[in-house]
Amino acid sequence: MKQTLMNMMLMLVALTASAQDKKGTALNEKYFDAKVSELVCRLDMTDEQKAKFTPIYRRYNEEIRNTMGPRHKKDADKQHKTVDDKEKKNAADQVQKAKLTDEEKLARTKQRMERQQQLQSIRLKYIDEFSKVLSPAQVNKFLEEEGKIQKKLMERRMHPKGKGKPGDGKHPHKKALKTQ
Repeated sequence: MKQTLMNMMLMLVALTASAQDKKGTALNEKYFDAKVSELVCRLDMTDEQKAKFTPIYRRYNEEIRNTMGPRHKKDADKQHKTVDDKEKKNAADQVQKAKLTDEEKLARTKQRMERQQQLQSIRLKYIDEFSKVLSPAQVNKFLEEEGKIQKKLMERRMHPKGKGKPGDGKHPHKKALKTQ
């Protein structure tokens, strides 16, 4: 039943993924609500826990999103592009990366690692917040399950229904290889 609930929520969220920028806030709210509902289910939270957990989780999400910065928005925007647009963008990105100096590459690596460190600091900070509402076992499970949910939502955003993903036989690049 839990898996069915997750699939239904993810399908609902995936269907709304084509919303325009003016609906971006509503879309983000739907993603947030779907994640909260799924976490409540997976962690077997009481109604009281859910009521206390939700505002903490909202702050946590805001800090994570703010830390991710413009790159996070770029990832979300990719869902609206066609496969051809993505291929052109990827080719342009590869050319751009090849033009970077060693110092620029090193600086980007350092920035990425600093962002990862900031994200980890946020997670550490919120462990104490979540433990005021959840049991230690629930906090541990939260960290595990939240990562799984985020990964699944990102897969859905990046590979809308029917488009497939590499390795599943539905992805356009894989079809071409299979027919050869």
